[in-house]
Amino acid sequence: MKFGIFDIMQVPPEVPSYRAYNRHLADAELADSLGLDYHFVAERHFMALYRTPSPTAWLGAMSQRTKQIRIGALAYTAPMHNPIRLAEDVSMLDHLSGGRVEVGVGLGHRPEELVAIGVDPNIRHPLMVESLVIMRKAWQGQSFDYPGTAFRYKNVRVDVPIQLPHPPLWYAGNDPRAATWCARNLVSLAIGFQPDDQLINPATAFHEQKREEKKEPHRRPYLALMRHLYVAESDEQARDEMIHDLEKIGRAFAAGPREIPSVDSDDLPDRVDAEKQLDDLLENDVVIGGSPATCARKLAGTSQTLGLNVFLANPYLTGLEPERIQRTIRLYAEEVVPQVRSLLE
Repeated sequence: MKFGIFDIMQVPPEVPSYRAYNRHLADAELADSLGLDYHFVAERHFMALYRTPSPTAWLGAMSQRTKQIRIGALAYTAPMHNPIRLAEDVSMLDHLSGGRVEVGVGLGHRPEELVAIGVDPNIRHPLMVESLVIMRKAWQGQSFDYPGTAFRYKNVRVDVPIQLPHPPLWYAGNDPRAATWCARNLVSLAIGFQPDDQLINPATAFHEQKREEKKEPHRRPYLALMRHLYVAESDEQARDEMIHDLEKIGRAFAAGPREIPSVDSDDLPDRVDAEKQLDDLLENDVVIGGSPATCARKLAGTSQTLGLNVFLANPYLTGLEPERIQRTIRLYAEEVVPQVRSLLE
């Protein structure tokens, strides 16, 4: 099993982007130095609280600040990109990173982003599929024409990436039909931000199709889970800190991949309400939290339930200081990961 970081780059509005980028690059360097396998970032547009409208620019910076960890987008919103230009970007990133790039593509979880630039959300699925066809052809490195439906090209050529036939492909989403499509087309699948029992259907669909395609269980395409993670030295410390955060920022804590809700003084829970809110977050699998041993047991159980190949931790719960984020990353890599692997043997 492999382990990594999933960063949706959700940043409080009072933090300027240059400061957020420096902090998150430092976190990526730490994850790299600790031997984690992956560092993925999300693409988001037109929302003040999200700061990666250009995953390519971010990955270019990260490629020069890391040495071993595999880096990628989960996911590029494919209908917003010209596939030839995206294929060129990916190939360039692959060379800059020394062959460490992973390429996630998605439909876009917010149709408003597509509407804002004049793309009809109703055609986003065929746009994504056609984009993948074009990119795979482009990465062969030969000049070609493409008289397609949404895209037309004449005599275009893209530099061959280091990884052949192309960097590994991913799709992010929880739809069982998409899971089947991924396994059939050798595209790894990232699911998440729902309780385990709601993810069984896409996980099962993925594994059944993979068996039908006669792919070995632990070889690509992979199944990954994305989930919030909070680790402290002990269960008591983790619980006390998370309750304090909930008392301070209420519903904004662990808001997930969507917009952080507004919080005013009337929304802030007292200690008893915060404890109940935390119990709900943990019980509903919004957050995995606690000591390294507690987090490892939960992760190992989820891995067995869903048949995971990869776990991607999001340590960026709203309101956390950079020091606590780095503590979670360090404890995750140094203590949680080895314990999970031991429990799964």
